[in-house]
Amino acid sequence: MAGKIKNCPMCGKLFADTGHRVCMDCYEKILEKEAEVVNYVRDNPGAKIPEIVEATGAPEGMIKKMIREGRFEQIGVKMSYPCEKCGKPIITGKICQSCQEDLHKELQKKASAITAAKQAAKSSGQGHGMYSKNNLG
Repeated sequence: MAGKIKNCPMCGKLFADTGHRVCMDCYEKILEKEAEVVNYVRDNPGAKIPEIVEATGAPEGMIKKMIREGRFEQIGVKMSYPCEKCGKPIITGKICQSCQEDLHKELQKKASAITAAKQAAKSSGQGHGMYSKNNLG
């Protein structure tokens, strides 16, 4: 079954989307660029992301995605990229475990504060809609 007809986000030409989100020509270019990155990393196992970007011309996002997918572990190279919040090296996701825990605690505090505010409003007689005692007389 043919996919939806779309404009390729990379080159602009019309194509039937088969799940790759880009036309086949651009998809082949992406695969070639990924192969170039893998070969560069294989030959330069200590390379950092900025160096790989400069050497191959691959976008940083592509390299980070390849790291998250474990593409370099398949060739025996462990790579990481910085947590988007603190900069600590990570190999999956966008933020490190510590930052995830901090965000979780912060959200729990906010949820507790909202719950407490709702309970306080309820016990003080507010929040009963437009027909509360204060509005009737």
